[in-house]
Amino acid sequence: MSLKILQIPVGPLDMNATLVMDEESKETIFFDPGDEIEKIINLADLEGMNITRLIATHCHIDHIAGSNEAMERLKLKLEISPLGVTMLGNVGPIAASFGYKISKIEHGGFLNEGDNVTIGNTTFEILHCPGHSPDSLCFYTKGVLIGGDVVFKGSVGRTDLPGGNPNELMESIKQKILPLPDNTTIYSGHGPKTILGDEKKKNPFITGKVNLM
Repeated sequence: MSLKILQIPVGPLDMNATLVMDEESKETIFFDPGDEIEKIINLADLEGMNITRLIATHCHIDHIAGSNEAMERLKLKLEISPLGVTMLGNVGPIAASFGYKISKIEHGGFLNEGDNVTIGNTTFEILHCPGHSPDSLCFYTKGVLIGGDVVFKGSVGRTDLPGGNPNELMESIKQKILPLPDNTTIYSGHGPKTILGDEKKKNPFITGKVNLM
């Protein structure tokens, strides 16, 4: 298995749009079509990527604001957790508060914990990790976690947004993320990538130096 992973900060909240390509097949997942869709698609074309799946790690506005444009350009449907449907249906007023003008976004399929997502010879296991958002999904394959807004370098996802729950977030991290191998590279929804083993040692929320609750 060989992957090429690119993260591009987009939009007013510098959300990481993430392209994950299986290097043998060139099949690529576009995670979190939040903004600047033309820029992302042009980059994928330059890298020889064939985008075959469009997936939201969760349905907060910064992660899905560009979904309609991405679906139209790529002729793909947006795949989400079923718990994100309500957020997609109410995206208009929230989008307006961030300066977006978006009509309702239609999903094109559901992803649940226990499902697998495959590109070429690479298969990702889906982990449901609520707390930052009820519908948060992480995607794990050997050595790589596409982590959304669950764990960041030196921090964790905020829990003061609608549907956030600090107890749930810390339980998700404890039960789903920390058991993964220490050499797992975490590609988060904001900020730089990080290594799980480093977060176990240095992240104050994980070490217990800072209490999220």
